[in-house]
Amino acid sequence: MNQYELSSTKLYPKKQNVSYYLLWIWGLIIIGSLVMSPRLGDNGLLRYIRIDDVLFPLTIIVTLIFISCIFPIQKIIFTFSLLYIFNSITLLITHYSGLNTVGIVEKFLPTCKNIQYLIYFCFFFILASKSNSIKQIKFLFITIYILCFSYNLFYALSQVITLKFTGYYGLEIINERSPALTGAVFHIATILCNVLAQLERKYEVKIFWFFFTFLHAVLTILTGSRGAIIALLTYFAFITISNLFSTILLKKVSQYYIKTLLIFSSILVGSLLIISLTPSLNNQIESLLTLLPNRGFQINLVNLGNEARVDNWSNTLSLYFDNVNQFPLLALSGLGSGGIYEIFGRLLNAADSQYVYTVITGGIIGSFLYINAFVQLYQFGKKKISRSTLPLLPNFLGLFWSFMAFSISQEVFHLSKPGGLFWTMCGLLIGSACSNFNKNKYNSN
Repeated sequence: MNQYELSSTKLYPKKQNVSYYLLWIWGLIIIGSLVMSPRLGDNGLLRYIRIDDVLFPLTIIVTLIFISCIFPIQKIIFTFSLLYIFNSITLLITHYSGLNTVGIVEKFLPTCKNIQYLIYFCFFFILASKSNSIKQIKFLFITIYILCFSYNLFYALSQVITLKFTGYYGLEIINERSPALTGAVFHIATILCNVLAQLERKYEVKIFWFFFTFLHAVLTILTGSRGAIIALLTYFAFITISNLFSTILLKKVSQYYIKTLLIFSSILVGSLLIISLTPSLNNQIESLLTLLPNRGFQINLVNLGNEARVDNWSNTLSLYFDNVNQFPLLALSGLGSGGIYEIFGRLLNAADSQYVYTVITGGIIGSFLYINAFVQLYQFGKKKISRSTLPLLPNFLGLFWSFMAFSISQEVFHLSKPGGLFWTMCGLLIGSACSNFNKNKYNSN
């Protein structure tokens, strides 16, 4: 069976028990709080704490109850745990050796977040893996989109219609104005809609979800987040390459692609005609274009060193290497968890890059552990999903590499929205590939 086709074999899955629906409800609460909940404060530690953090202890308990279900991903959990343990031990050594201008509790915060999101990965893997049919998997993704993401779609559209962008550089979402966090939410919504389009067998419904994929992609751009835009382009590059590769393997262009191209081309041409023939609408579009975030076009590629982020990376690494000159072993171990805070002597100062943060936090050893952990995640996810009967592989590849690209300009895996949502999506996609439904398919074949 081709991995991009859904089998028509009729299955009669067992009805789900109450525990599945309780997990589903709790999963919606977690994602909803990640997307919508505000910080509990604007200063100090409260800037790191949201509603999902308050609910986290219960999430741990629920995950432990179903701990036997995470056996397939135990190697991933081990490799990331090894990274977090190393960063924590290094922190203890460096902190009590004199590098203690910032409190140890504050410096533990990034690692605490990392552990929290790893637990989310386990929880959503468990939830998705308990699905007994494609219908249940689609229901899971649809309810997540409708109940956790759709309200921000309407909120963003109201800003577009009124031509009032209320974010820092473009659109904002409920309780969040940061372009990186807002862009991450719309980027994940783009992936969700595309997953639903790929899972759907009815052509008309596919087109519906493809339209929402396109709509959320446009909203991602309108947030003005350069990191999110780069992530979006990377995602669509992998989706396009995967689809082209599958088309080449089939040695023909299916009627599905031709029909889809004709429909979207007709919509585009029709929209342009309506806009050109309607003066009031034409004026509104021109007004909207003047509001489009143009930060991406303000990058001076000739003199890239003057870019604020590049300058911050240079200064941060310079300060780290100053420490290495005094204590050469720090080149191997790094400064440990929260090393950026130690360098600047204050809480919540960012490296503006996950990779810069990784080098400073873990040094050579920590960077190796970091690369190894994500390689294990990538290889496991690719292997399991490629063997699945569900067409999820392009979306997993796109999700993974888009966040690798996002990591260039943001510490994405420490931030609540991008970090938490990345791990929940990984858990959902890999869990769906390891679901009871796929086990039943293998048995039936």
